[in-house]
Amino acid sequence: MNIFLLPYPPSVNSLWRHTGKRTYRTKKYTSWAAEAAEYLSGQDIPSKPIAHPVKIEMAVGRPDRRRRDIDNLVKSVLDIICQNNILEDDHWVHDLNVYWSEEIVGCQIIIKDLVGQVRGEI
Repeated sequence: MNIFLLPYPPSVNSLWRHTGKRTYRTKKYTSWAAEAAEYLSGQDIPSKPIAHPVKIEMAVGRPDRRRRDIDNLVKSVLDIICQNNILEDDHWVHDLNVYWSEEIVGCQIIIKDLVGQVRGEI
């Protein structure tokens, strides 16, 4: 099992912008990705990216009292753990649980191996 802490992720609605045929990352996404990479640099990252089925549990602390769609936060988190060589590719995520947490500031990711386990026993 691997546990990682990240800053509060940006919504998928604010990750990219389009100009004509060009699509690019927003400044908000670029800044968050740099901050997340800095967070991860001080944590215990596996020596090789995980390349087998995993379950990811994502606990997110609410930054304020506004209504938000929690599913909009998943894309940036999965992308950053792949970009930082924690997970080889997000197609390895076979089970995903995302929820709001009163105890977390930012975002906590728990990655559990599914290799050799019966899904109902996790």
